Amino acid sequence: MKHSDLSPEVQQQILADFKTDKAVFEKIYNHYYEMIFKYLLKRTMSGEVAYDITAETFIKAFESLHKFKWTGVSIKVWLYRIAINALKNHRRNPKIKPLTEEMQGLKQLQTNAKEELEELDKTMFGDDELSKLSDAVGTLNPKYQNIVSLHYFEGFSHKEIGAIIKRSESAVKSMMHRALINLRQLLATNSI
Repeated sequence: MKHSDLSPEVQQQILADFKTDKAVFEKIYNHYYEMIFKYLLKRTMSGEVAYDITAETFIKAFESLHKFKWTGVSIKVWLYRIAINALKNHRRNPKIKPLTEEMQGLKQLQTNAKEELEELDKTMFGDDELSKLSDAVGTLNPKYQNIVSLHYFEGFSHKEIGAIIKRSESAVKSMMHRALINLRQLLATNSI
């Protein structure tokens, strides 16, 4: 599922305008919030945790946008990098308490995330293997979970994933290859 990105011209204008008008960040928030939240929801399978990490992602982005230099790397790629780092920090310290009890619309987003996972499972394995893929992805090394999720769930290219995780495109392809081998082995041996 490929998510749209703001055009490079719009992104550059936002960066220029942000220097004098912090309210322009709202354009970034409105455009990217749902895709970052859905990504984190798929990775955490917890609405509260995904909501909190998404909030942390946008707070860090707002605080750091003045440092962002346009080099052709999309704001979207930069936000996913922040989100992945926030997710890693959360996993290192899982005792962090959620900020809120409820979020409006959370049930619908959880349902949509589950449907997208099921759709991917059906595409790759058919109806009888629905839960096996999700379980297998969940047992992978987190770095492999990231690239599999970014590529298959979010529609990023190997090059874009490389920019997000700060690795070369060939390194991402190699990691993807290893991740898929691990997934096949896990699914073939039913060790999940």
